Amino acid sequence: MNDSLALNLIRRIAVGDMLRRRALTHTDAEVLVDYREGERRALTFGEMNRRVNQLVYGLRESGLKQHDRVALLGANSEQFLIALMACFKGGFVAVPINYLQSPDIVEYTIRHCGANAIFADATLQPMVRGIIKADDNFVLTELVASNESSEHTDFMPFTERYESQPDTEVEDIEINDDDLAQIMYTSGTTAKPKGVMTSHKNVVLATLSGGLTLGLGYGHSNGLTLLPLFHITAETGFLTNMHLGSKTVLMRGFDAEVVLRLIEKERVNGLVLLPMMWKALLACPSINQHDYSSLRSAIYAMAPMDAPTLAKLESTFGCKFCLGSGQTESTAVSTILYGKWSGIKQGNYWGEAALLTDMAILDDHGQQLGVGEVGEICWRSPQIMLGYYDNQKASAEARAYGWHHSGDLGYVDEDGQVLFVDRKKDIVKTGGENVSSVHVERTILSFPGVENCAVIGLEHPRWGEAVTAIVKQTNPGEIEERELLDWCSEQLAPYEKPKRIIFVDQLPMTATGKVQKHELRLSFAGLYTQHS
Repeated sequence: MNDSLALNLIRRIAVGDMLRRRALTHTDAEVLVDYREGERRALTFGEMNRRVNQLVYGLRESGLKQHDRVALLGANSEQFLIALMACFKGGFVAVPINYLQSPDIVEYTIRHCGANAIFADATLQPMVRGIIKADDNFVLTELVASNESSEHTDFMPFTERYESQPDTEVEDIEINDDDLAQIMYTSGTTAKPKGVMTSHKNVVLATLSGGLTLGLGYGHSNGLTLLPLFHITAETGFLTNMHLGSKTVLMRGFDAEVVLRLIEKERVNGLVLLPMMWKALLACPSINQHDYSSLRSAIYAMAPMDAPTLAKLESTFGCKFCLGSGQTESTAVSTILYGKWSGIKQGNYWGEAALLTDMAILDDHGQQLGVGEVGEICWRSPQIMLGYYDNQKASAEARAYGWHHSGDLGYVDEDGQVLFVDRKKDIVKTGGENVSSVHVERTILSFPGVENCAVIGLEHPRWGEAVTAIVKQTNPGEIEERELLDWCSEQLAPYEKPKRIIFVDQLPMTATGKVQKHELRLSFAGLYTQHS
């Protein structure tokens, strides 16, 4: 062992080391519980660490080298997380991909990041095969197999990729604190998503900050994850639980009755759900038939919660609820509205900065604003991304004036709590997903007979915001709403499809030809809420 490697192993910050340490201290404790087809599949820290080591050697045997990029396309599963941890431990760059997007965006992501290998569930392999060209040389591995037999053998079964490999600890590579650990793509206001580059230091410190900010305990932070693992919230949740020597229970999709049952059965300590999911739990007939005494950290995200619902939730589950906010660029939680403000702070409050985060409200010239003054919400933190991959312009804009710019507007009140006002750009946040308004607009504008279009987000009691398209036709009355919605269903991901299409004679325009979206938001503000 050379001196440089020896020093690196002594003092580095590396995501894979978190699993190695917990495999020593919690060898036989469960790190994962994966419910699939009615079967409870558990994996211990020791077992996971050995499989991760084996997969690192298997990927090396396939030709992968440190810093190569590995695309991960799959639903929540133990295989997905083993592959993710193998990337971190082997020094490969993980690229979790939102497979619910349209195939052209998935292809763009795979090619933009320069992927050398692709892991994909069997159900997603037809889409991947449609992306692959004759001269591509991807290393292909199956994540979750299908019950249906397939004539294709281009994807190596997951177990074959690692089972013949040694399980000895991977300690032969240097990993530096700011080495690139993953690229996670996030929707922007353009049709093409941006690749957020996250370092090992970003990830490790985010698990510590999140755990302490939320009051999670060492060995007592069991979590239930049903949000998709290609999201920073779900991924960081698992990594935090793992770092703290606790298990994560995986679900695919939301089933309110199952969630209530698993909180009791698995003694879940922490749970992150969207507000509409928490409301669905309250509506379950069995809501008062389970033991929720293990629950200590209940978080709602992506949208605010009304005071009566919060009060009912806290009474039912016997713990305080808090709102967590952040973004991929800040490696999950950056602000937290603590439970002590429940029922007191009304509206879109994001609360105060998390443990390792500084927060400021800046004007367009980088000057800090005072109490009650609206400006851009900005952060400083060791959790902030390295930058956007292959996008120096966007990276420079995001870090102007020595702060990370969230792109959201807000102000600090007299209690030091941040209230979110609006987004500077026009991302629509619907059901926990970020939707690019420009991407939807371009799709609708490609439909014959559409002259102009503006896509906005309007308050919705279930989705938080509903994607809504305001359309001007070339010849009024020529297009029916249903046929345009059907077109959108074919071209867009389900969550990108507008809930409504409204035809208008004119769109409000600026002198330079831009649609005044704030006017549209005012005009149609009660579209989904006035009768709810």
